[in-house]
Amino acid sequence: MWICFQGSWADRLLLALLMGGIIWLWFFIQHSLNIGEPTAFVYHQDQLLAKYPLPRDGQVIHVPANGEIGTSDIEISKHGIRFVSSPCTTHYCMLSGHKNHAGAVIACVPNHIMVVLRGSFDRQQDKLMFDAVTE
Repeated sequence: MWICFQGSWADRLLLALLMGGIIWLWFFIQHSLNIGEPTAFVYHQDQLLAKYPLPRDGQVIHVPANGEIGTSDIEISKHGIRFVSSPCTTHYCMLSGHKNHAGAVIACVPNHIMVVLRGSFDRQQDKLMFDAVTE
């Protein structure tokens, strides 16, 4: 039982430093995702197609994104981002609804289109909107 605790003080120090580094890196990444105005980034594979800030008023932006099998229509509004239409057969991207919290990703996998939300959002809302099934 005590076999896992064997090792020199240097081993324990190295383990503690590695764990501290991992925890620091986690917080650094979370902080870097939440800097600036809430913005939607639209990608086709690894190429950035468009970048739009989320509108504060009632304005709705429709972004046509050309993918592998056709054109997907992406809606960007104060409520978040969502796929309005897509040429894929399953339409999981459309069924996932609005995404409106920092770090949210919505994708049409067959069409190779991905939308990522970055920027500062309301932290209380982020805690309430976590979806473990689609995240």
